[in-house]
Amino acid sequence: MREEETAMLESLLTLEPQGVHLSLIMSKPEDGDSQEIDVDAIDAFLAASPFHDYLRLDSAIQDAIQYWNSKVTSGESVFVVAERKDVQIDISLSDDHMCAFVALTGAFGGDKLTAQILIEALKAQAIVRGVSKKRLQYLLQKSWELAPGETFSLKVAAGRPAVQGQDTQFEALVPDASERILAPQDSDHGKVDMRDLGQLITVQAGQALMRRLQPTNGESGYDVHGRVVHPTPGKEIPFQIGVGTRLSDDDSNVLVADKDGMPRHGKTGMAVDDILTVDKVDVTTGHVDFNGAVLVYGDVSSGMKIKAAGNITVTGVVELAELEAGGDIIVAGGVIGRMHEGKLVYCGLKSQGKVAAKFAQYAQIESGADTELYLHLAHSLVHAKGAVRVSDAAQRHGSVTGGVTIADGGVYARVLGAEAGVETQIQLMGQFRELKAEMDSLKLEMKEAEERIHQLVVLQIKLSKQPRDKRSPELVEKVNTGKAHFMSSLADMKTRHQQLREQYDLQLASARVEVSHMIHAGVHVRIEEKEFIVEEDMTACFICWKDQMIVCQPLKSH
Repeated sequence: MREEETAMLESLLTLEPQGVHLSLIMSKPEDGDSQEIDVDAIDAFLAASPFHDYLRLDSAIQDAIQYWNSKVTSGESVFVVAERKDVQIDISLSDDHMCAFVALTGAFGGDKLTAQILIEALKAQAIVRGVSKKRLQYLLQKSWELAPGETFSLKVAAGRPAVQGQDTQFEALVPDASERILAPQDSDHGKVDMRDLGQLITVQAGQALMRRLQPTNGESGYDVHGRVVHPTPGKEIPFQIGVGTRLSDDDSNVLVADKDGMPRHGKTGMAVDDILTVDKVDVTTGHVDFNGAVLVYGDVSSGMKIKAAGNITVTGVVELAELEAGGDIIVAGGVIGRMHEGKLVYCGLKSQGKVAAKFAQYAQIESGADTELYLHLAHSLVHAKGAVRVSDAAQRHGSVTGGVTIADGGVYARVLGAEAGVETQIQLMGQFRELKAEMDSLKLEMKEAEERIHQLVVLQIKLSKQPRDKRSPELVEKVNTGKAHFMSSLADMKTRHQQLREQYDLQLASARVEVSHMIHAGVHVRIEEKEFIVEEDMTACFICWKDQMIVCQPLKSH
């Protein structure tokens, strides 16, 4: 705008504050000699005034421009074109009232935020606990830096979550066979003597096997209003008293052996099995089928079978054999299958507990818990209800090459895949289809139950409108009984659905592949129905499920 135009506007336009409002007084000259104005002219006029920070009222400014540019030749008119606004403060709370947030909107020519205003606003929302003084001070400072209308939000208070109680814990007081077999005792001649193993992995009658630690109540917390947040106490889980065990006479929280034998570890209890020891299993011994634990001081030869109700422990190698255990399978040497007459023949291991071996190649392994290999897992089919771990304690060895590995508890290895790009398949959440199918089925059943309940409620309303002497007592009773039945069934289905959901979420959280050294191209990782294909070699990383997709991220050194 030229200087003469500015001077003309200043002589004809006047700004006058009236409380929080700013009025524009427009005086048109009597001779009608006034130049037309536009929004830019008004903006420039306001910007040059002491009221430049006021909030512009666009519709009023348009009215003023329309009046000025109209054919009205002279006169005076007043328009409220702006207003003064103090800093705006809005307080919001998280759904659980554990966090409080303050959102500021910069003042339009009005008062800035003060400590008193901020404290009073928090008190008005009953925010009295977990308030951060440092954050309040930063918020006060920030309010003076905000441009008019600029927004800024900050969390200023946080409650303390309750510490949930811990369920009953169980502490094994004797090591399992895998801990012993991989660290045998030295003989007097300085050589490893596997004959020591029998004494090392067996227990005596009366020996303490497992201790039960009582559940905890947890610790109370509080929300930002100072209300107590009560913890969920831990659940009490009873001992699973297996065969050959009993509670101690002196302490009901200690499980002891009731006889001599080999201990079989469980999550909430133990068993002690009779033990059968053999030097080897081959054509001279025949197959072994024993209602207890089996300890083999040697190898299990091709074509042989061992079936045991308890653990199977082998100090040598298992080659092209079949082992099935009601407990764990522990192999000090390797598990070996091979190509036979151009066909792949697997060595098969199936356990209700865990499987542990030095290495496995061309093996078919099913474990009810973890599967642990210490050197490598090659070209094998593995299905573990727990995790698959392939690494030694020093992290010098541990590779998974080729084959298919299905693990509900994740896969952990030093190296995954091979430099040659051998296809290596990893599948996590092996039960997701079954879980999803059951949840979907329950949803349909719940919907049907809700519809039946709705129909019965409608019928109840109709019956209630009938005169009492005309109602059928039998029908009323039938409707009430039917409604109670469906409501009870619906409650049970909702509980079951919640349990399945928690199980599903737990499996999803455990769906993780962790590689401490290198993952090679050619590795396929499947979680749910999505697949992640490694297209180039990567150093230490982990693969997991995040935001409805599979992600791969660097593994931070511990």
